[in-house]
Amino acid sequence: MQFSLPLVYPITDKKLANRTSHLSILKELVRGGAELVQIRDKSTPLQELLDDLRRCVEFAAVKAITLIVNDRCDLALSSGAMGVHLGQEDLPPEAARSILGGRKIIGYSTHSLAQVRKSLPLPVQYIGFGPIYPTVTKVDPCPAVGLRRLALACGISSVPVVAIGGIGLDQVREVLDAGAASVAVISALMKAKSLARQMERFLERARGKQ
Repeated sequence: MQFSLPLVYPITDKKLANRTSHLSILKELVRGGAELVQIRDKSTPLQELLDDLRRCVEFAAVKAITLIVNDRCDLALSSGAMGVHLGQEDLPPEAARSILGGRKIIGYSTHSLAQVRKSLPLPVQYIGFGPIYPTVTKVDPCPAVGLRRLALACGISSVPVVAIGGIGLDQVREVLDAGAASVAVISALMKAKSLARQMERFLERARGKQ
């Protein structure tokens, strides 16, 4: 399937953003220029999350936004999201593909060059690689991989690479210059007073306009 990654890949976090719904976050991100958003939530009760996701999917469809769900194939299917992003401990991509069919987007997290190599035959549209820098978003993060290994990962991978982990405004260009197709951002975006304006700033940096 045809799939193009935007330069900036925002990931939602209600707690960091101090919001009660992902929809409110999504609306602000889209106002700031987001073209793709991953909904990430590991704590909201399932029915509440599904209702929120369905509202997000409706909004995304109107605005022509690609919406990805973190971890959960069942929620991606039930909500009508365009795809799912899987971690190393989640459902294997082959199994996810059999559930989701051939039209859904599947992303897959990797944290080492060995994992990048193992991802080569997998039915995924892109891989995440990181953390590039130390990160506080995850409770027990993997060691930072750095820019050199990011460049190597981009050279090995047969699909576009989304760099993730500790990326702020000052790191955007060096990460993209290392070969990443996109930069995933959580904390540096979700903690901003204005999500829309911060999204604009990240896009400006990514495009080399600032």
